[in-house]
Amino acid sequence: MDLQALIETVQATIMPANVKFRVLLTRVDPRSLGKALDAQQALMQGGIPAFNGFVRAYAVHEQAALDGIPITQVRGKIAREAEGDYRRIADELLREVKTHG
Repeated sequence: MDLQALIETVQATIMPANVKFRVLLTRVDPRSLGKALDAQQALMQGGIPAFNGFVRAYAVHEQAALDGIPITQVRGKIAREAEGDYRRIADELLREVKTHG
């Protein structure tokens, strides 16, 4: 991911449109969560709102898609971790909606 290009694009096109938005980091390598945290911090320093949560990249995502089932129907610890990523994002969105109507 080219974080600088993302920041420049958002600042040049999204922010001037005056629409509500927030960046969601996806396909985050579970072995390098520090990089995701650094990216979130860089976004916020650039004045770009980002979700606190992010979606990690697991092989179980691909397997669920190949099997034609949602991640909630896949068994195993990693599937629960993957499901938890989505639930945290959903919870964050719901809190935002409740706070700002």
